[in-house]
Amino acid sequence: MATGFLKSLAVFTREIILHPTNTGAVCPSGPRLGKRMASYIPKDYRGTVVELGPGTGSITQEILARGVPPANLISVEWSPKLVAYLKQRFPELNPVQGDASELGNILKERIGDEFDNIDYIVSSLPFRSIPDEACRQITDQIFQTLSETGRFIQFTYYLASKPYIHFQRFRLLHRSIVWANMPPAKVDVYETKKG
Repeated sequence: MATGFLKSLAVFTREIILHPTNTGAVCPSGPRLGKRMASYIPKDYRGTVVELGPGTGSITQEILARGVPPANLISVEWSPKLVAYLKQRFPELNPVQGDASELGNILKERIGDEFDNIDYIVSSLPFRSIPDEACRQITDQIFQTLSETGRFIQFTYYLASKPYIHFQRFRLLHRSIVWANMPPAKVDVYETKKG
C-alpha cells in the first residue's frame, strides 16, 4: 500500500515539475477525496462514466471500487507519462491520452452514437490554472456530452463558495469539503441547465 503511494507520488512529482499548469496540484488526491467523488455514482452503475484528468489514479481506483466496470470507465488524461502509469496500475483499464477540449470526438470514437448522453463526468481538472479559452472549450464539451439528467462532479482546492465563471451553464446540486484530504478539497456536483 505505502509502496504504491510512493510510486504514485514519484510519478506525480515528475509531472508537476515538468507541467505545473496542467497538473494543477501539489500532491495526488487522497483516498477520502476519491471515495467522496465516486460516492455520487450509483453502486454497480453499468453506464459509461467519464473521468477527466485521472492523474495517478486515486479517484479512478475508487470509481472502479464502486463497481463501475473498467470497460465502462473512459479516463481521459493529457500526459502520456500518466497514461502509461495508469495502464500499468490498472491493466484492465484503457485510458485515453487526449485533451478534454476534444471530449466529444474522443467519446464518439470510443462509444459511438451515445457520446452525447453521458450520465456521470468526474473531473480533477485544475480549471483555475487552465487558460480561459481552454476552460470554455472544456466546459462546452462537458455540457454537450452530459445527458439531461447527467451529473458533473468536480473537485477544487479553492474552498471559497464563489461560483466559477465557466460553470454558469451548470446548476449546483451539492457541495462538500473533504477536510481529510491534503490539502483540503471542495467537491461540487452539478447538473446542466438544458431543461
